[in-house]
Amino acid sequence: MWVLLQICLSMPNALNAQTVQWAKVYPLAKEDKICCVTRDEEFIYAGGYTYRNAFYFNTTPFYKAIVVKLDTLGDTLYIKDLGVSGEVMSIAMDPYGMIRANVKQYYYGVNGYNTFLFTIHPEGFILHTDTIEGYAPTACIIGKDSSLIMVGHKNRLGFPGQTSMYFRRVTKQGIVEPWKELNPGHSDCRANRVEQLPNGHYLVSGYVGSRVASYELKNPDGSDSVFHQWYQTPDFTNMESGHVGRLGKKNWMVAGSGAPDFVAAYDSTKSKIWIRKEQGVQQPPQSMVDGSMVFGYSLLVWPLQYFARLNSDSSQQWFFNMRDSLNARGILGSLKINSFAYFEDESAVFAGQINQDDGIPPDTEDDPIFLRIANVGTPVTSLIKPQKGPLANETLAPWPNPTGGTLYLKQHFDKAEIHLYNLSGKEMGEYRIGFAQPIDISGYNSGVYLYRAVIDGKFYSGKIIRN
Repeated sequence: MWVLLQICLSMPNALNAQTVQWAKVYPLAKEDKICCVTRDEEFIYAGGYTYRNAFYFNTTPFYKAIVVKLDTLGDTLYIKDLGVSGEVMSIAMDPYGMIRANVKQYYYGVNGYNTFLFTIHPEGFILHTDTIEGYAPTACIIGKDSSLIMVGHKNRLGFPGQTSMYFRRVTKQGIVEPWKELNPGHSDCRANRVEQLPNGHYLVSGYVGSRVASYELKNPDGSDSVFHQWYQTPDFTNMESGHVGRLGKKNWMVAGSGAPDFVAAYDSTKSKIWIRKEQGVQQPPQSMVDGSMVFGYSLLVWPLQYFARLNSDSSQQWFFNMRDSLNARGILGSLKINSFAYFEDESAVFAGQINQDDGIPPDTEDDPIFLRIANVGTPVTSLIKPQKGPLANETLAPWPNPTGGTLYLKQHFDKAEIHLYNLSGKEMGEYRIGFAQPIDISGYNSGVYLYRAVIDGKFYSGKIIRN
C-alpha cells in the first residue's frame, strides 16, 4: 500500500483565480510514474508504472504497469497491477464506462517491446486483453463511433532502427484493425496527440525529426491521409514532442518541445499568427472552447513550473505559478505534468511526477503527484470522456439484485441494450429490451456478473449478483 503524504487546502473559487484545491504526493521506495489520466462523473483513473515487486530479467528490473483509481478529493481507492511489465502510456473511458488502458511492454526480442490493450471495469476487473505487435501507444481517444483510436510510434516498415508515426483503431465491436504507417520518408517520426475534427477526420500530430507535423486522416480506418509541416527548429535539431489541434472554430494550436520549446497559433490557412518560445520542458497543451490555449513549462529558473492561458491573439487570460503554490503547502521539488482531465466546474486534475530528492535516505526519486486546480477552463471536448447522462451508474438499479434469475430495469426508457460478462471478461449474453420487459439469467451459474448498458443513447455499467 502506498504511504500517503497529503497536503490538502481547500480555497474558495474566486472568479478567474487559479488555486490548488488539493495536492497529493505518493512517495515510494523506487521511481514510479503517472503517465496519463482520465475521469468519469465520479472518479479519476490514472495509468503508469511501478518498480514495486518488479519483474527481473537476469539482474535487470522491469517495472510493472498499473492503473490507479482515485475519488475527486484525490484519495486512492485502488492500485491495479495489470500483471505485465511495462507502462500504461495512454488511457480513456469508453462510452460503456469501461477503462481502456494501453500498455507498452519492454522485453528482449526483435521489436524490443509488445503492446497490451486492456479493457478494465471501473471496479478493477480486467474484462479483456489484446496483445499486438510492438509499438508505443502514446495517446488515445474514443471516437464519435465509440471506437478506440491510438497513435504513437512503431518500427518503420522495411527500415530497421527507424520509427514511424502510426494510427490504429479498435472498433466498437472490439476488432483490432491493421495499423496505418504515417511517414513522409524520415527516420524518426513519432505521434504525441490525436484529435477528431468536427468533420469527422482524425488529426494525428507529433514530430518528424526537427519538425512539428500532422496527418489529417479522411477515412475512419486511417486511410487517405494529408501531411502538413507546421514548425522547423532553427538549428535543425530533433524535436522531443509535437502537438497540433483545433483552436476555436478556425485557428490551430501548435506546440512542442525542441530547441527552444514553443507554443503558437496558426490561422485557417495554416499561416502563423504568433509564436512564443521558452527554454524549458513543454507541458501538454490543451485547446479551449473559446479559442484560447492552456499550456505549461518546467523551467530551470523562476517561475520554474507554471501554466498559462493565452487567447487567440496571444494576450494572457491568466498565469499560474504552480511551484510557489506547492511550496506554500510544504511540497518541494521539480514538477513535471504529464496529463490532465477536466471537470464540469472548469477545474482540472493534473497528474505527473515530482522529484523531492535531497540525497538523504530514504531517497524516493520521482514520486507520483496529483493536483486539482480551480478555474482552469473548459477544453475542446474531443479529449474528454463522453457524458453518460444525468443518471449515475448505481442509480440504474437492476432489480432485484441479487436475483434468482429474472431482472428488471426500474427506470422508464424506450429501449435498452444490455451486455453481461463474467469476471474473466467473457460475454455471457446480449439483451435488447423495452420498458418493463424482463431479463432472464436463470440459466447462469451463481456468482457475480458485470453489465454494460446502453439506454436511450446513454451508457451505464455495474454488477449483478446471481443467487
